[in-house]
Amino acid sequence: MQTSTRTPGAATARTREFLDADAVLALADWVFRWADTRGWAGPDPYDGLTSLLGRLAVHPVLRQTLLQTVKRSPVDLRPVLGIRPLRTATATGTAATACARLADSPPWHERAQRLGRLTAAEQMTGKYAGLWRYEFDVQTRWSYYPASVPNLVATTFCADGCLDSGTLDAEAAGSLGHALLEHLHNGEFFTYTPTSEVLVHNANLMGASLAARLAASGLLPDGLCRRLRTVVGTAIELSLDGQRPDGSWPYGRGSRLGWVDGFHTGYVLLRLEQVAALLDLDVRESLERGTHYYLTHLFDGPVPRYFAGGRSRPDPNNDATAVRMAAWAAEHGFVPTDFASAVLAAVVDRYPGTGGTSRRTPALWASPRWSTAPLVDALTALHSALR
Repeated sequence: MQTSTRTPGAATARTREFLDADAVLALADWVFRWADTRGWAGPDPYDGLTSLLGRLAVHPVLRQTLLQTVKRSPVDLRPVLGIRPLRTATATGTAATACARLADSPPWHERAQRLGRLTAAEQMTGKYAGLWRYEFDVQTRWSYYPASVPNLVATTFCADGCLDSGTLDAEAAGSLGHALLEHLHNGEFFTYTPTSEVLVHNANLMGASLAARLAASGLLPDGLCRRLRTVVGTAIELSLDGQRPDGSWPYGRGSRLGWVDGFHTGYVLLRLEQVAALLDLDVRESLERGTHYYLTHLFDGPVPRYFAGGRSRPDPNNDATAVRMAAWAAEHGFVPTDFASAVLAAVVDRYPGTGGTSRRTPALWASPRWSTAPLVDALTALHSALR
């Protein structure tokens, strides 16, 4: 089924260039090398609380103010505030997944293995053994979680990278499966952090898809596989029930979590399809409504929108996820392939290492976790779709 989506500029020279799978692969290699020579270390949108001032920000409002100021400043404040470049496991895990997609090529296979091993080495020990975390404290409008606490989004991207690259052994997978049930599932759904009771749809579906994937991996004993499969069904139903009549998903359940944005919607659609395929569930109607909403409300032609119905707002993760989702939509027949190439053409020059950069917040676009790793993932997915 194709969803009609206007693609102004789809016939531009840049779009035609990105209809060539080899050109997309060359760009993926270029961006990978740009990040790899830097050791996958750099700024992060949420690293503001690692500063000296972060230690003094004990109130949620102060923490969020500091974090957002560092994130949005057109001048990079990190050197002044003593914020050092970070290599995050989430970035290397995402990049490992991207490289594993091209594992038939020896250089990309080596890259997947190397990044997968780096990611596996960051699996937590102690109380939360088996999970992953962000390497910095985070304050959002709805939650605070320190660097010592795991979260489901980091865990999913890291676990996927290790599973895709074959660098997660049976012992580590078992530890992950037990911890997922013990710390990131509350009896109803998968939670963002061990202390959260808020239903966040993209995180819930990430947890469901990871549980289903672990159960199907062949790495776990039968009893643990059954426990993982048992909790997935209810979690999926809650997020399916949370889909609005227009096809959209709010960020989460609750009056303060009702916004709809591009990259979280993309995560929901990808994870819903993944878990449905693993468990042989029929979610076609929900996927079709969600995809139609995404394509018609979160793009202005080929330019990604950050919020539904809002003006385009450049953001590296949202833009990269839009390319990834356009490739996915083309593979599933929702849009023609040239739409995915047009989306890439519309955003690519904002990224460092591709011939340009964003003037507004250049440090944000140099972030391995928020920018370059998602872009490499999107480019390898688009290359596969074009092939």
